[in-house]
Amino acid sequence: MKEILKQYNILYAEDDKAVQKSTAEYLQRYFKAVYIASDGAEALEMYQRYQPLVVMLDITMPRIDGLKVAKQIRTQSEETVIVMMTAHTDVERLLEATELNLCKYLVKPVKATAFKEALQKIANKIRTYDTQMLALWVGYVWDQSKEILYHLNNPVTLSNKEQRLLALLIKKHDEGISFEDIMAVVWQEDFEKEISLSSVKYQVSMLRKKLPEDVIGNLYGKGYRLRF
Repeated sequence: MKEILKQYNILYAEDDKAVQKSTAEYLQRYFKAVYIASDGAEALEMYQRYQPLVVMLDITMPRIDGLKVAKQIRTQSEETVIVMMTAHTDVERLLEATELNLCKYLVKPVKATAFKEALQKIANKIRTYDTQMLALWVGYVWDQSKEILYHLNNPVTLSNKEQRLLALLIKKHDEGISFEDIMAVVWQEDFEKEISLSSVKYQVSMLRKKLPEDVIGNLYGKGYRLRF
């Protein structure tokens, strides 16, 4: 569990300073970095700045409550692992969160065994992501099942042709792809049309604008290769 969690950062939001201090110290044993917020507005600001994969929120916080923070995060990312901490009296409020795809909720005061179980569940969920999420470059991840490119947890807008081209480049990154490969796959709906080499080069140039510099290399006279 620890070897998985140590690769990732967590955002922890709690307004009770005593609870915040002890829980943050515990989380630091397991995660690469722990970002601490004392209210919901600060939590959202930190989420935007650091884009952590894991977020742990107290449901009752000043300025913006934990549920609203979670809802805002979900408008930006379906992959973020969210754990909600709640007092006994707030359990009913979690009915509002059924659409938020929470990884776990913990009832305060949280028992050590329950907290450990929550960390294991987070690690299991991350392990599931790792089987389908391919890290390409710093901040860039490719969802192999959905064929979606993410940059800092946000989906990169790609046209249908750009998406097919990138998927093809990733699939054949070892040997590279030929101009003919691109014509057959990227223009699959236009198989009866004659595709020009200039159209291929234009499509590659458009994709290059949405990726880090120099990651699509030329195979001179043949095609292209993706570097990652």
